[in-house]
Order: sequence, then C-alpha cells, then structure tokens
Amino acid sequence: MNAPSVIQYLLLAVLLSAALVALALGLRRYRQRIARGREGAPGSTGNAFLGREFNAASFVHRALLTSRLWKRPVAGLAHALLLGGALVAILGHASFALSFVGVDVYAGWFGTVVMRWARELAGLAMLAGVSFFLLRRLVRLPRLVEGGERQGFVAMELLLLATVLAGFIAESFRLAGLQQPSSGEFVGNLVAAGLSGLDADTIMRGDAVMWWVHGLLGVGFIGLIAYTPLSHMALGPANSAFARKRSGIQLAPIDFDADEDTLRLGATRLDELPRKSLLDLSACLGCGRCQEVCPAAQTGKALSPKKVMLTCAEYLEQGRFDDSALIDEIGSEAIFDCTTCAACVEECPVSNNPAEIILEFRRNLVMDRSEMPDTLAMANRNLESRGHPFAGTAANPDDWCKGLDVPLFEAGKTEYLLWLGCAVTYEERAQEVARAMVRILEAAGVSWGVLGEARCTGDPAKMAGNEIQFVEMAQDNIETFRERRIQKVITMCAHCFNSFDRYYPELGAEWVTIPHSVLIEQWIAEGRLKVERDEADKITFHDPCYLARHNDIVEQPRKVLSALGQLIEMPRNRKDSMCCGAGGCNYWSAGKSGSARINDVRTTEALGTGADKIATSCSFCLLMLSSSASREGPERKVFDIAELVADALPGADG
Repeated sequence: MNAPSVIQYLLLAVLLSAALVALALGLRRYRQRIARGREGAPGSTGNAFLGREFNAASFVHRALLTSRLWKRPVAGLAHALLLGGALVAILGHASFALSFVGVDVYAGWFGTVVMRWARELAGLAMLAGVSFFLLRRLVRLPRLVEGGERQGFVAMELLLLATVLAGFIAESFRLAGLQQPSSGEFVGNLVAAGLSGLDADTIMRGDAVMWWVHGLLGVGFIGLIAYTPLSHMALGPANSAFARKRSGIQLAPIDFDADEDTLRLGATRLDELPRKSLLDLSACLGCGRCQEVCPAAQTGKALSPKKVMLTCAEYLEQGRFDDSALIDEIGSEAIFDCTTCAACVEECPVSNNPAEIILEFRRNLVMDRSEMPDTLAMANRNLESRGHPFAGTAANPDDWCKGLDVPLFEAGKTEYLLWLGCAVTYEERAQEVARAMVRILEAAGVSWGVLGEARCTGDPAKMAGNEIQFVEMAQDNIETFRERRIQKVITMCAHCFNSFDRYYPELGAEWVTIPHSVLIEQWIAEGRLKVERDEADKITFHDPCYLARHNDIVEQPRKVLSALGQLIEMPRNRKDSMCCGAGGCNYWSAGKSGSARINDVRTTEALGTGADKIATSCSFCLLMLSSSASREGPERKVFDIAELVADALPGADG
C-alpha cells in the first residue's frame, strides 16, 4: 500500500491548524463574555481577570484526575476511557510526523507497544466511552433532561463515534493492502479479513478515502468543540483551577461605602455577577448532579440549581448581560428555597458554585426590593428590633443557666468564651446543649466564661440576604470581643462557627473559633475528658452542612461518638450528607404546601439505620431533626454530641 503523501499530510495539517484557530477563537468568545461580569472584590489576589488564586489541589484532583466524576463509578470509568483513549490516539497520530525525517514509527518496541497495541486499545476505549454517553443521552436519563438540557451533545457524540469508527475502517484498509496480519491491531486484522475479497485497486482507493474521512471528521470535531457543550473539556479544568481553596460558599463582601453608581446590592442580571460565576455558567454541562443532591429539589420545592444555571447560561449565550428579567425568570420562590447547604457545590464535577449565584439574587431581593417570604420577613424584623430572629419565644436569655454556676468571661483571666448564639438562648430544646457543655467544661477543668448578654452572630441575616444587618451585628460583636480581649471562642452551632471563622475576619476579627465537637474530641484524645463507652449504644451521626461541606469537619465528631458507643453511618454521610433544611434562614420558612419537609426525609433516613440515637453537632440541626423525630413517639431520639458526652462522663446519671 502507498502511504499518504507529504502533500496530503501538509494539507491535513493546514486544516488542523484552522480547526485549532477556530477552537481558540471560540474560547476567546467565552473570555469576552466572562469579562462582562463584575471584577473581583477589592484587595482580591491571584488571577487578575477572575480575582482568584490558582488552586493546584483542585486542578489536579478535579480536572486531571476527575475525582468527582468517580462518585458515580460507571460514568467516571466512561470519562476515563474516553479521555485516556483520546490522549493515546493523539500521541499516536502526532508520531506520524517522525516518518518525514525517516523514522519508521511502526518499527521496534515503539511500533509494537504504542502504534499497534496502545492505539488499538485506545480506539476501543474511546468507542466504549462515547457509546456510553450517547446511549445515556438517547434513553433520556432523567437527571440529564429534568430542569432543561444543553443542546449539541448528541450531535458531537455521533461525530466522535463516527471519527473512531472511521479510524478503525481506515486501519483495516491499510492492513488489507499489506496482505498480512499486524501484531496488536486485532480489530483491524478482523475487519481486514473481510476485505480480502476486494481487488487491490479497490482496497487502495478505500484506504485513501477512509484516511481522509477519518482525518476530516477528527479535524471537524476539534473545530466545533468551543461552539458546543463539549467546550467543558477546556472550561471545566479552567474552572476547577480557580475554585475556592476553602470548601462551601463564600459570599463576597459588599462595599457599602461605594458611590451610588458602583454600589451593588446583590444581582438581578448577569453583568452584576462576579466573573467567576460567569465562568461557572460557561462550564456548566447541565448534567443534573446538583439537582440530584439538592434537598429543595428532591423534596418538591421550586428550586432546581440546574435550572438556575441553565437559565443564566441561556442569557449568557444570547448576550443578555444587562437584562434584569433574569431574576424574575428564576423566581423568588426558587431563590428563597435554597438552604445554602452547598451540596450542589460539593457535587459539581467542574467546580461550579450555583449557591453563590442564587444568594447574589437573594441579596438583591432582600436589600434592594425588600421582597421575601412573610416568615423570613418576620425573622429579619426580629433581628433588627430584638437582636435575634425568633418570634413568639417565651424564653428569657438567662433561662438556660438556671440552677447552674456559670462564670462570666473576664478579660485577661478567662481562656475560653462559650458562645451561646440565638438558638441555644431562645429555644428550650437547644438550651440543654449549653447545660451539657457546662458539665463538659467543668469536667475538662478549663478556664471559661460567657458574655452575660444574649447575642447572635448575624448568620440568619447574612444567609437570608440581609448583608446590611449582618455587618451591623458583626461589627458590634467584634467591638465587644475586642473590649474583653477574647482570643478563643467555643461554638455549639455550626452556623455560628462558620460566620466567626469565615466572615468575621473580613471585618477585622482576630480570635480563634473552635466548634465544640472538635474541642471535645481533642480533650478526649488528650485524656482531659474521660468517658464511659457503652457497646450496646447504637448511634448514627447527622453531619451539619456548615461543618462538613463548608468547613471539612467530619472525622472529629465521629471519633467522639465512637468513644461512646457503636457508630452506624447513614447512607448519605460526611460531605455527602443531606441537609436538615434549616440553612439559608429556612428554619423560619413556612415551606411549600404539598412538598415534603427536608427534615422529615433526613430523619426517616436516620431512623432507618436502626440506631438508638441520632447525634448531631449543630443546634439548628438538633431542632429540625427533633421536630421530625417527635412524630415517631415521645421517646427522645435526637441529641447533640455534647449531651451524649455529658451523659457518658464518670458518675453522670444521664
């Protein structure tokens, strides 16, 4: 057989160059769109365009190793086969350039290992991978179509399938012309055997035609990448490269001192969103993984994070950057359904953060339009007038410590401040957590005290979208802490910890905040706390979103519970845990009529483990799960981790 001529290779190289130029121009178009977004917050470091630092760990794990794709092993394997096969195929095709300098690429070990065996297996891997994705699209897998879908996947998958098949056919004609089997190219040998009845001229013409068909299909595929959803092959890794280094949600601070023209109270349209959010929208596949784990979407609420992303992506594609109809098309009901649990953030294979986009819209509804559900509006009014969000509470701020000898924090003398927070102060059930914590602190023999007045971190205001109220409350707390020279703070609520540790430093806070579960684990490990283990005690643990997904705190509570009894895991646990439904100020939400309560779903899952007790380490999770568990009977089933530890102290009569 005659090998393709130099002119043919040069012509194909010109076409390939044109395809690469088309790819580059398409990606530049995305950059121009993203540039229409809001620049990074003042003082942000790293990449000047996105206002983010390069995240090497995220790039390696999520982009190169596709770690999040492997949460679904079959899909992860299909991606690995397709990507790995493509890389080997590219190497093999590029190696043909060596033939122009007199190198026989089919000779020696390289020819046997790479050009025959590796390329053959790579072709089969690509064939398996693309067939899987195509079949999944054609059978209309629910998560790919519910909430909308991006058009163009099927056409590109068919094109890729045709390219791979054309490669095998071209190989078969080449081998048929050689009239002898080729070691390693077993697919080509098999098909070539079926071509043996053709005459030499027909085989030669078939070889030439299929060489061009395969080459043109491949070039066409490359040229179309940036104009189809397969642009995620470039945008996804870029997005992961600049994902936040800290897990969860990080709302950008608002500069309230800005002039009227530049002050932005959240977002109503695309050009008011950060550039990184527009990159998220560009990289979104519409795969539906976010929707599958969203507690609101899975309990019949109006919110679908996938639909939010695809709606915004459609506006982006249409160039509707300044169209304020966007926020209304998404709808206030969906926007307020978000529990800020960050499950969508944790699940997204290309590191998108739908929650931050939703919360930017929520900020605008609350601070600019003064639009929010009635129950949430009441909580906000209480925050402004009473300093806490609870309505109708009969508890006084000092009810929790009646009968207890509770010291006040003394500047320069006391080591730890025990921060109570609003839930522990005003909800009778949560008050028992503080009482248990007092017993633990006394048993540990540490120096501690409380403020002596009721306070809230302002987290309910921030997550409800009322940044103005949050800043006022935070600044007041920071000033109080400075006056009393507080350096170490213990929290019993995951939301309090997250606010103190994540958002207060932006406003000048300098103390160290420690969740009570983390400190308890440390004291048990050090021998400062002695607990008695009951092997018959079966305990399951509900991970608070604001500790697990937002702050990567998953092992310390489990070590504590394992020291008390048998730990039985729920199907969804650690960073894949399901939300209790309280986050994002939804503790005060009336809920959608006819939809399931998120806390009921989670409690049913917990009870299904067969555990005797459900433990958690957040006061709001405790309240939500206790509310649901009470429907199962009067016996108490839900406990804070501090209550279980206090009852396991030597001599405890709990």
